[in-house]
Amino acid sequence: MTRRNRFRKPLLFLGMLALVASIMAPSLALAQENSGSGGGIMVGGFDVGPGGAPEQFNPLQAGAGFTWFEKYFSKLMLYDPQFTAIQGELAESWEINEDATVYTIHVREGVTWHDGEPFTAEDVKFTIEFAAHPDSASYIGAKFASVESIETPDDLTAVITLTAPNATLLDAFTFLVMLPQHALQDITPAEMVESDWWRTNPIGTGPFKWKAYEPGQYVELEAYEDYWRGRPALDGIINRYFPEAGSSVIALRAGDISFTYLTTDEALDLQGDENFTVLEGPSLVVNAFGFDLTDERFQDARVRQAFAYALDRQIMIEQLFQGTAEAVPCAYLLPQFIPAEVNMYEYDVAMAQSLLAESGIDTSQPIEIVTYYSDQLSQDVLVTVQQFLADAGLTITLRTTDTPGTYNEVVADPAQWDIAYFGAANGPDPDVMSTHFQSKESNPSVINRSGIANPDLDALFKQGRETVDPTARAEVYQQICSIMNTELYWVPMWVTTRFGGVSNGVENFIWVPAPGGGRYYDAAETWSLAA
Repeated sequence: MTRRNRFRKPLLFLGMLALVASIMAPSLALAQENSGSGGGIMVGGFDVGPGGAPEQFNPLQAGAGFTWFEKYFSKLMLYDPQFTAIQGELAESWEINEDATVYTIHVREGVTWHDGEPFTAEDVKFTIEFAAHPDSASYIGAKFASVESIETPDDLTAVITLTAPNATLLDAFTFLVMLPQHALQDITPAEMVESDWWRTNPIGTGPFKWKAYEPGQYVELEAYEDYWRGRPALDGIINRYFPEAGSSVIALRAGDISFTYLTTDEALDLQGDENFTVLEGPSLVVNAFGFDLTDERFQDARVRQAFAYALDRQIMIEQLFQGTAEAVPCAYLLPQFIPAEVNMYEYDVAMAQSLLAESGIDTSQPIEIVTYYSDQLSQDVLVTVQQFLADAGLTITLRTTDTPGTYNEVVADPAQWDIAYFGAANGPDPDVMSTHFQSKESNPSVINRSGIANPDLDALFKQGRETVDPTARAEVYQQICSIMNTELYWVPMWVTTRFGGVSNGVENFIWVPAPGGGRYYDAAETWSLAA
């Protein structure tokens, strides 16, 4: 139980952001060498794979699908494609006072909503207050819980005052799509949760605007002529839905679509085809097994630790992922947030059996693992996990939900699940994990599915947000990683490489395998199709 292993595989993490740049840059440069001809309609499978949220149209709740959402909605700011810096989007500039309690946002002049109404600071105020309202059921509402007031001294300025320092607010804005006050001010946050507005005629400020939706088939957008960066090169863009695994790659090869997410096997198979470019990079997503901690079987940490010892991560990485993944010790990826001493829970079935025996768990009682990952690789992973846990003495059943939306409904109710296999978005700012690990009492977010309630974690996440100095902040999150690593509310598995395939007939195309599919500027207004 006290055995400690040094984290001996730092190379991926030391170069995580640089690796995104080094992998993506050649492909992006290749695409940008071409001069776009303009016009035409690009068709893609933008919601295929773990970064998608097919037919989940409320971006405050979706948690993924932003590759598509950001074609018609916009945010105040975004990361660059390498996730090394935040840049302005609807915000032209901003100032932060010394202790990070006052943020002054200057919005761009001349930006209009798709119905022609001007985008103003009042929309910023409305959106933040809307998302922070508990009735909105927003997965990012907790990020704005410390907002005390928002003043709009003029149409282009929003002054946000916080109850306590918050060094993470700029990162939070890269999650939040702006909403039109003039269109939604008479609809309550609770009504918007299930509102048809999201799927009938949503109004954004992005390069494309809503045109048509055919349930189960596609969404079509058309170029917004008055987009503030200039009219998009494409006339329109279509997002097709592909519920069957592998069907989007068949459509890509047939020329029916121009882009889709690829599994590892699909990427390797497409790699030598001169008609396509395979894009790849670290997912910045930790895959993990999360426990329903309201279930008394999982309240003993020894059971959770036994689960970890029973799994041979390295053999799964080598044989199933073909080396395109890296084991992680906690929910963080970057080296500055990982302490020098962590337990990697290297494969030890005898240790797992001993811990289970000590805990007194009834090993004859089946345990179900539920997931939304329906691709063949993920299914192979789960079958392999099932076999490893059987060796340790646990009986595991597997369930894959039909959609991510169904999965979210399942894990929202503790009575419906035991253990979940999922991906959790990471990024440059470690506070992103607070919505998963803070207790519900200090976190109005609905993403703490496991029911984690650890006062030490609550206090440390609060301290991390309020610490402005980067070195001191990193030390706080190292303490958080240590608690995650010991308590194992989640059993962290790995961060994988993810892939996309794009037709070489698409020019100026930028795609990064980012968490949830977004939070970076992809210059979609410059995408075009070769003549």
